[in-house]
Amino acid sequence: MDPLEHASIPSLVYLSLSSEPTIAGLTALVLGAVFPDLDALAEEHRSYLHSLLPFLPALLLGLNLGGPFLLFALGWGSHLFLDFFTGVVPVAYPLSRRGWGLSIIVTGPRNFRVELRLIERYPDRKHDYRLEIGGSFALALLAILTAIIRLH
Repeated sequence: MDPLEHASIPSLVYLSLSSEPTIAGLTALVLGAVFPDLDALAEEHRSYLHSLLPFLPALLLGLNLGGPFLLFALGWGSHLFLDFFTGVVPVAYPLSRRGWGLSIIVTGPRNFRVELRLIERYPDRKHDYRLEIGGSFALALLAILTAIIRLH
């Protein structure tokens, strides 16, 4: 999942559910939502910042301090949640590189069925980090337009 999707999806949720969204809150949420991908600069992407080991203390701190700190932690959590559906998340990195994810396969229209499959494997070793922005650009424009309307 690319950074535009990671930023846009929680932004749209925040803008639609918050009774009084703020620019500071939205900024903290977006920064938290893209923060875990900084570990792409390490040996492997989906490593240190995709683990629950640094995330849980950040969440506890956010719950204690509230405001932008909580929104940053929630953005970070949304990133991990979304990555769970697009590969594997190594929840105990660096203690263990093993990660988990969920594959959802929908077949149809004849013989329609939904198949859920738990994935357990190691994240891919670091490769050239390419940023491909396709349909997520439209999602980002929708989030920006929603922000303009809600924050005006």
